[in-house]
Amino acid sequence: MAILLLSCGKLADYRQAPELESLQQGIRTSAAIGYCASIVTSAFKGEALPDNVSFNKSSGLIHITIDEAHPLPFNTNDGEIVIACLWSGDGGVMSILLGNLDLPGGKAKLTGFYTVPIISADDKKIQTLFAREDIIIGSGADTLLNLSTVTLPVFNAELNRLNTTMPSDVFVAVKQNVWFINVDRNNTVSDPYDDYVTVTGGGQIAEAQGASGGVIYHALIDAKLNYSICDKNPVNGHALTQNFKAGGEPYIDLGNSYLSFHQNCDGKAHIELSTGKYIWYNNTDIDLNIW
Repeated sequence: MAILLLSCGKLADYRQAPELESLQQGIRTSAAIGYCASIVTSAFKGEALPDNVSFNKSSGLIHITIDEAHPLPFNTNDGEIVIACLWSGDGGVMSILLGNLDLPGGKAKLTGFYTVPIISADDKKIQTLFAREDIIIGSGADTLLNLSTVTLPVFNAELNRLNTTMPSDVFVAVKQNVWFINVDRNNTVSDPYDDYVTVTGGGQIAEAQGASGGVIYHALIDAKLNYSICDKNPVNGHALTQNFKAGGEPYIDLGNSYLSFHQNCDGKAHIELSTGKYIWYNNTDIDLNIW
């Protein structure tokens, strides 16, 4: 009987569902950055703006109202977004202040982003990125919208970040804490909801703790979002979630899950491969819970 109980206990250790909190944070936050980048580009290029957006060109401030009629993609809360931006030629640097929006969700309260570079390659495509050091969790957002310290060398250095090579492998991306975002505005510059937003990158937006005491990381490779097509999941691409615990050389790997996204708008992803504590979930679908 003791042997049977021990075996059942060991089996239970490997039947834990993959923990997706970090991945959920990455998708929601990247979608928000893509949404803001699309609106900022339209504002500074003199293009038509959605009716929930106002732009003061003299101050460079953009105000966005988020409500039921004008949601922030993959976010159910009402609130507002204020963006300050410096723009020159085909590029700019924006600071973002988020008000009353539960982004990225969970225990973390993301209040804004310091400086996020944008390049509009043509009338259709936008490139942007953000890194972990750009993110403000909790206090500190009171200084966000002051871009007076962004000198020309700083401005150029921010834009040069977009020349960083994107990872092509989830196991590389998960360690970088950088998210690369490409926005295809789909020939409708005044409608950010039908943009194709493609995300590659990973790491941690905010610390996500696993049930077994590890810290959860994520990676995204060519994860494609289009909110008007599907408001429940990415429609293409791949992702990785990893559970690491301090100890060993240098960490104890508690489990990994490699996922693929699909066209079905069912709020799920397919688990191609799972290891460690998540091994029971090989070749199954899992709810993403990002809507």
